[in-house]
Amino acid sequence: MSVDHYLLPITDAELASLLEAPARVRDLVQQRSDRVVTLGEDGVAIVSLTATSDQDPLSFLRTGAPDSQSGWIGKYVEEGGRVITCEVDMGYGPASYYRNSFLIEVARKLQPLTRDAFARKCNLDWLEKNHVYPGGWHNEGMKEILIDSFDRYRTCVLGAAKSGRHLLVWCG
Repeated sequence: MSVDHYLLPITDAELASLLEAPARVRDLVQQRSDRVVTLGEDGVAIVSLTATSDQDPLSFLRTGAPDSQSGWIGKYVEEGGRVITCEVDMGYGPASYYRNSFLIEVARKLQPLTRDAFARKCNLDWLEKNHVYPGGWHNEGMKEILIDSFDRYRTCVLGAAKSGRHLLVWCG
């Protein structure tokens, strides 16, 4: 079973609607399925190759963002590493949202990382040595798949930041 990351830019009105009635998230995702960006299993590797630390805004897929800039869609509570409440499970927990002001910060750091720059930085030996999920980085075609995923991720985040949209993220 894989843990795939999905991204969807959303408007102010859509975010307000989801915060008011979290169960609407499934309908929104279904209605806008043609605009959902799928990273497959590559989200963790993208963060591992781009973020300089857990505090780096580029690590948001793995570490989240400040509470003032992000949150869960629906009530979500963990205690002692156990999930106590997950109001709307999207496969592997709830969806999270990132406000446009945070995406602008991410975009500033992401802008200079072009597809070619990422391809040069894409060290499969490092990913394999450090056991970065999902593994198997030396399998045929993995580098190209990861570079394509990065390109979709970059295009989505930069586009959302520029257009004033927020970003909905979930794992399934």
